Amino acid sequence: MKIAALDLGTNTFLCLIAEGHAGKLTKIHGDFSEVVRLGQGVDKSGELHPDALLRARKCLEKFKKLIEAHQVKKILAMATSAARDARNGQELFDIGKELEIPIEVIPGESEARISYQGATCGLEKGSKTILVIDIGGGSTELIVGRNDEILFSQSLNIGAVRVTEKFVTRQPIELVEQTNLSTYVNSQIGVVIPEIKKFNIDQIIAVAGTPTSIAAIEVGGFDENKVDGFVLTKDRLQFWADEFAKTSVEEKQTKYQLAGRADIIFGGTTILLKILHALDISSLVVSTKGVRYGVAIEMLRASSLTDI
Repeated sequence: MKIAALDLGTNTFLCLIAEGHAGKLTKIHGDFSEVVRLGQGVDKSGELHPDALLRARKCLEKFKKLIEAHQVKKILAMATSAARDARNGQELFDIGKELEIPIEVIPGESEARISYQGATCGLEKGSKTILVIDIGGGSTELIVGRNDEILFSQSLNIGAVRVTEKFVTRQPIELVEQTNLSTYVNSQIGVVIPEIKKFNIDQIIAVAGTPTSIAAIEVGGFDENKVDGFVLTKDRLQFWADEFAKTSVEEKQTKYQLAGRADIIFGGTTILLKILHALDISSLVVSTKGVRYGVAIEMLRASSLTDI
């Protein structure tokens, strides 16, 4: 069965077109993404900005054309932080209804499972205890699992867009703003780190735009075969945090091809770096997969159950 699984994040919209059976992906037809910045100003205003909704509509219209071209049988879009937090979030769901793209908010009880199974899709997990770090625009998900069992999960209200809007007024970023942002991130992760340390973490897998963008710079441009599985060390993360702090948005766009992520990459890198420091773990593995893969697996699993 051919499906389309969409992840409507606070910063980026992603669309995976694939097919499979019984909860297993067997073929990927396309994996598309676009920076939408749905969470623009949500932290301050409590509402989705009209410009953000316009960008969301244009992106979903593009995805709709791709979905139709691939003759997809089932479609499901999952919305995360920004749609949950906004008073006018219904406007996004209305756009989806108009375009015949059903949008749901990931249920709290399912969020960890969907994120974890997406991040570890195709990975031979064995008996390893894995920590998945998913840094979104509005929130960061921390999920500990072993095999297919979720051992611990926590969603923190720190994301690349959220902390940037909260602390950064200009770029290059002044030292006092770097310090304030770092201090805030440490305070937010401080509550959850002791719980994670109770598990013997064998491997960290990081998904979403922050780690994949840094890995792409390291390998000389985005090549999924090189980025997926790339090992990113704490020392290199520190290097890039320093580099992103001292460069302008324009420099980050032109020198490092960061496009719509250039203004928030320092915030995302700092979150990732502080988590590694707090856990005293020296490296992580980058994954190009994530929520959309988890959504696809859920759709295929549900379809196999209804076909019985």
